[in-house]
Amino acid sequence: MAPDVEIRPETGLWKDSLNAQAVEELAAQLGRASKKFDQGGFATFILNDNFFTLELKERINAIADALKKFLPQKYNQAIKIISKTAPHLGTFENWALLTYVEKFGLEHFDESVSAMETLTRYSTAEFAIRPYMIQYTDKMLPILHRWVKDENKHVRRLAAEGTRPRGVWMPHVEQFKKDPTEVLKLLEKLKADSSLYVRKAVANNLNDISKDNPMTVIKLGKKWLKKNCPETNWIVKHACRTLLKKGQPEVFPLFGFTENPQIEISKLKIDKKKVSIGDSVFFTFDLLSTSSKTQKLSIDYKLYYMKKNGKLSPKVFKLSEKKIAGNQQISPSTKHSFKEMSTRKHYTGRHKVELIINGNIVASLDFSLS
Repeated sequence: MAPDVEIRPETGLWKDSLNAQAVEELAAQLGRASKKFDQGGFATFILNDNFFTLELKERINAIADALKKFLPQKYNQAIKIISKTAPHLGTFENWALLTYVEKFGLEHFDESVSAMETLTRYSTAEFAIRPYMIQYTDKMLPILHRWVKDENKHVRRLAAEGTRPRGVWMPHVEQFKKDPTEVLKLLEKLKADSSLYVRKAVANNLNDISKDNPMTVIKLGKKWLKKNCPETNWIVKHACRTLLKKGQPEVFPLFGFTENPQIEISKLKIDKKKVSIGDSVFFTFDLLSTSSKTQKLSIDYKLYYMKKNGKLSPKVFKLSEKKIAGNQQISPSTKHSFKEMSTRKHYTGRHKVELIINGNIVASLDFSLS
């Protein structure tokens, strides 16, 4: 989720935005929208001891289930109450309202789509829309083409974010993974959008597409970059981040990096004979340009970590981007830490590092971690 304005509670944890005060305010606003709504019963039902042990999405689901229990059982009546309430609530409370639409509104297409168009202005309907994109793909497309022209940036963003083939925390749209043609027609209309919030969604969508259809995104990037529009150029660079990180050779020329650079690599080495868990080390090497012309290089390295199961798992790191003059020699280096972190546990044994320049592996080194 990427709210336009990120607001976190004092704890820094999003889940704590949905505390007792937030639930009670939600109950009060629902009560203002419907005099028959049982505010006290709703809040009491949610705020049991178990609620405060839940993570963010679990809290949101708990609130959505409570809405199902306490709102009118006729869906169109419930949606009217929800729509009246939404403008008076924060991002996460509205996410709970939208989760009600996601979980219980699939058989009420028109009412649900209208509700998502309204509520996304106060939060984001990017999760709620997924089951509708999967079950009603063709039916959703003309609606999405209307949304990309909406005056509200949140509605335009929903058209881009809601059609991502993969996305985060959401089921994939397999049809778009196989053939993203219809998605690209929508993104074409947003490629120079005035809102960075929308442009980020366009780039994220294209980044998703690149994981299944890399050459489609590279071809589109070439086309869009010809327009020389700053907003569009930013989208293309951000959209190609996975392709650049994976070292897809065809993507580097899009950003001015030399295709098939003429270089020689020597003396790739590590500065310690024995590397232990907790150490920081330097990888160094010599790079000689064998061309008489200036070359632009993207220099990365891929480190293969030993995992608990005894297999190597690669991760790519950015070293630098450099312009190197004809026949120039440089000696880049990079510091790498093997300190234990909450996000990575190190294991002893054989490791490997590969030097990658403009997407091509040019040298490698094996070493052991003890």
